[in-house]
Amino acid sequence: MDIDVERQHAARLALLDPLLPADPPLSGDLIDTVGALGAPAFQEVDSEALDATWGPLRRHTLTVRLAGADLGPLLDRWEEHLAKVVTPGDDDCAAQISWPSRDTSAVLALVRHGFAPLVTTAVRRAGSFGPAPTVPGLIIRHATKADLAACVALDLEVVRYDSQFGALTERPSTESGLRRNMAEMIDREQPCIWLAEVSDRPVGIVTVDLPPHSDWIAGRTSAAPAAYLGLGGVRSDTRGAGIGSALVSHVHRELDAAGIAVTLLHYCVANPRSVPFWSLHGYRPLWTSWNRRPAIRA
Repeated sequence: MDIDVERQHAARLALLDPLLPADPPLSGDLIDTVGALGAPAFQEVDSEALDATWGPLRRHTLTVRLAGADLGPLLDRWEEHLAKVVTPGDDDCAAQISWPSRDTSAVLALVRHGFAPLVTTAVRRAGSFGPAPTVPGLIIRHATKADLAACVALDLEVVRYDSQFGALTERPSTESGLRRNMAEMIDREQPCIWLAEVSDRPVGIVTVDLPPHSDWIAGRTSAAPAAYLGLGGVRSDTRGAGIGSALVSHVHRELDAAGIAVTLLHYCVANPRSVPFWSLHGYRPLWTSWNRRPAIRA
């Protein structure tokens, strides 16, 4: 392992974005070129698991350390590796690289190798607020067990809308997986699901993983404690009325009062609603997931 590359990579990113974490040293079977290191990995997801909804079933990833060099040669080396292990044209297989959003040095190399920015991990610091409109008749409250069916329906509507942007895949097991996940969240000791109601009808939802349930993603930022906003959406027939903004602003005030330093979330880069909405409410890109699906075309 080239320790100097690791150090230069860490120093470069620390200057670019103070909210990025200190990356651990790479391990395993590495590939390298001048000024660059990469750790390839593979994960195959059970098609019945809820995780199968959040991406392809077969995921080839490359974790990179770059010391100001051209990323292109390292991607070439990874291409050689993928050619040996990937079935060409497999649409449920993707090559993925998670890249610090403010590090623009690798963008051209990624584009020239056929990668596209697909998902952003965005971050909001405590105290950042967007608009909080007053919506006549709107009630915001925590979900209870009696709301399970309504929560699943709102969740499924968001999944179906986001599936058209290529990051999510609704599968036969998706609805049942969402129901299990939502039931588990409702049962948590600390309330973590907020519903927006108009005329006793649930029209919007936000869910948040609070510590320690957010530990799985907390390492993606240097700030702590971190929460993860996993779901935010309103019914399609109520969009544009300010319900989403009122709901999110309410949730942010509760998170700030609870001492949460930063909140993370994911949105699809191509989603014309998510990008402006979350930016307006204080989120900015921290990581960008660059994807190529299928990993190798037939």
